[in-house]
Amino acid sequence: MDCPYHANLGDHLIWEGTLCALKRIPHKCLYTSSVEYWQENKIKDGDLILICGGGNFGDVWPRHQELRRTMMAKYPHSTFIHLPQTMRYSDEETLKRDVDLFTKEKERNIIMLRDQKSYEFAKEHFKSNRLMLVPDMAFAMEIPERYTNTEKTGKEVYIRRMDHELAIEADSMVPQNVQIRDWPTYERLPLIRHLVYLTGGPIRHLLPKRFYCTYMDWAYNHILHPFYTKAALSFIAKFDKIYTTRLHAGLLAHFLGKTVVIVDNNYGKMRAVWNTWIEPNKD
Repeated sequence: MDCPYHANLGDHLIWEGTLCALKRIPHKCLYTSSVEYWQENKIKDGDLILICGGGNFGDVWPRHQELRRTMMAKYPHSTFIHLPQTMRYSDEETLKRDVDLFTKEKERNIIMLRDQKSYEFAKEHFKSNRLMLVPDMAFAMEIPERYTNTEKTGKEVYIRRMDHELAIEADSMVPQNVQIRDWPTYERLPLIRHLVYLTGGPIRHLLPKRFYCTYMDWAYNHILHPFYTKAALSFIAKFDKIYTTRLHAGLLAHFLGKTVVIVDNNYGKMRAVWNTWIEPNKD
């Protein structure tokens, strides 16, 4: 659950890594959906529910945390595995609310944290829950050899996020003459995405909502997610050196053997992950 039905390529790398990890263990996936399109009757109370990893455990991206609360209430006999997350709270009342809820439901929730900073925070506040320090799921990706054996291009890029996580001082950490980009799907939505939504238009307007939700589940699983994963690989493979405010652009560049300069977000998410798994001895 909570799969990324949007154009953030970093979240699709998380999803792809999750799919690759699941292929290695015996399992049967009963249902896949997102925060927007999930259907309550597709899930049975008692099913094991995996929540996609990312940077949304807390109050930075509230609707994803609200999905956790909603599903815990609707499926009181299900166990939830919260795949590796950054945990971040800026509001004390929201933190207290979640601590109370997850403490009450401690037997049903396994919370994975993807960096040491989040893990220590969770141990302090969610001490009754089962907590695990686990790498971001993108680490489990299976990357085709054609992306790892690319020739040098001499190109550098500054991948600059445009949302509320951008740090005020970010631009000062990057040389002025470097090309500035964001994920290409944020600069311009791809044609395939327009076609998927255009095709779904009649379903959305003429049939009950459940048909459109089912269509979107199918479209993202079989068309858009594979496309977005390849788009991320093709984009990063073009550059030799990457300055990045996006965590997964940096991780993917690292996996591909590129030179990476991390430009942290406004609450330390990127550096926390980087220092935990890639440069563990660097402050």
